[in-house]
Amino acid sequence: MPDSPPSVSPEQYASFTQSVRDLADATLRTNAGAAEIAAAQAQVEAITARLASDQIPGTHGEHCTGPMGVAGWGNTVVGLRNPAAMPLHFSYSDDGNRLWADFTPGALYEGPPGHMHGGVIAMLLDQALGEIAVRSGRPGLTANLSVNYKLPTKLNTPLRIEAWYDRTEGVKTWTAGHITSEHGVCAEAEGLFILPRWVRDLPPEEAAKLHQHD
Repeated sequence: MPDSPPSVSPEQYASFTQSVRDLADATLRTNAGAAEIAAAQAQVEAITARLASDQIPGTHGEHCTGPMGVAGWGNTVVGLRNPAAMPLHFSYSDDGNRLWADFTPGALYEGPPGHMHGGVIAMLLDQALGEIAVRSGRPGLTANLSVNYKLPTKLNTPLRIEAWYDRTEGVKTWTAGHITSEHGVCAEAEGLFILPRWVRDLPPEEAAKLHQHD
């Protein structure tokens, strides 16, 4: 199956996915009555059945090939087609050793009342720290992630996530990062990423492809 039908552009997928995110937010915060909820549920179920009539089996990453940006469309943090994703849109330094993204988390990511869930914070930092390991040319899978929570992270507040490359020793790469608000550092993290054995065993020309980016 191709990554996407020729008639559907990435921009259209992104717009559609954002509409589903908006629906999830409205579902969480609506004060509609029972009759309106029942009518909306029938419409949602009809749309779900319509889309499910032609879909890939399993997960997006398992069945879609091509550039990393396309294969990563199902990613739960940055996936263009994943309505559960925030999503984050990273910018990168010229040397590939630092990244950042500005975002404003809404009600869907609540833990303590009015504040971001600590598990979501850890997930975002894991993605950012792992992403910078890849962008710096030293990809790996998460072996350890240490998160320190410094300040409560309020929802509906502009935030910035940053990550940077630290060092590499053999197959091990260390990165670090944090999430900040106007009040300072909300959470900071250090990560250890290890190059998988199956990548180490690849021919050099195949391993080099894993370092390529869109």
